[in-house]
Amino acid sequence: MRTMEGFRKELGHIRRPVDGRIFALKLAVLCSLVAGGTALVLSGTAWLMAFGIILLGLMYAHAIELQHEALHGIGLRGSRGNVVAGVLLGIPMLISFAAYRSAHMRHHRLLGTPDNREFFDYGDQYGEGSGSRFRNAVVWVYRFSMIGHYANFLAVCARLAAGRRLPDERPTAMRGIRRDHALLAGVLIAVVTASVVTGSMLAVWLWLLPLVVANPVHALIELPEHYGCDTDTTDSLSNTRSIRSSKLMAWFTNGNNFHVEHHLMPSLPIAQLGELHVALEGRHRFYHRTYREFFRWLLSGGTAGRPGPLLQPSESG
Repeated sequence: MRTMEGFRKELGHIRRPVDGRIFALKLAVLCSLVAGGTALVLSGTAWLMAFGIILLGLMYAHAIELQHEALHGIGLRGSRGNVVAGVLLGIPMLISFAAYRSAHMRHHRLLGTPDNREFFDYGDQYGEGSGSRFRNAVVWVYRFSMIGHYANFLAVCARLAAGRRLPDERPTAMRGIRRDHALLAGVLIAVVTASVVTGSMLAVWLWLLPLVVANPVHALIELPEHYGCDTDTTDSLSNTRSIRSSKLMAWFTNGNNFHVEHHLMPSLPIAQLGELHVALEGRHRFYHRTYREFFRWLLSGGTAGRPGPLLQPSESG
């Protein structure tokens, strides 16, 4: 059987230089939609405000998918640009670019081993657990609310404020983590203080309520990546899932649907993952044609021992 390294060498011709213009366009679209959502919320018309809140929530979740591209250094050509963009993209959901990058790179190295850990703590990350209906309901509420992420953010802030380091983090990563948490905590404190002093509800309408949308949407975007896959192997074709999806969902998830491809070649620019997906036809172990198909499988009782249908691109029409 051909090894992962063999696949990478075989498919190396797909790799092309990073085109920062594509990422810049994604950022421009994001900013435009955030501005549009803000205008709708400020309109004062109930149904327009509701639509604006939903749009902002969707864009906050989308921003984290763009942050993921930046942390791999494949958004813009220069490392400084990726860092600046990544830090700013994480502000709405209080996600440290440096902490996410450090944990995510470990995840890429250690997926399929007992030491693998994800940055976002969803509980029962890969669909391996079992329990009562009540316990399972609690796990899903925990996952979709992202309580674990915000609790960890506050815990890290407290730890850093006390002058303590984080275990397993190198000095270079720690500098970035301190920078990010100082910025995020500063923004949070400034917004809360301004809201209390002025009596304004803008922070609620433009930030808190959109997060009620963004949190479960982000969890849903990341759920299919490894859920129910063979996460006891380092083979990217078996421990990760890809979803062919529509162009709209491929944009919204920023190529996260091509997750096998991303794990196989993590330094490949997002815009080239579709080409790699075609080159891998017939080799995916866990594959779905649409997100709807994946969630139908999940709701029908999908578990780690019951993979999704082995559907290949040629079958999807």
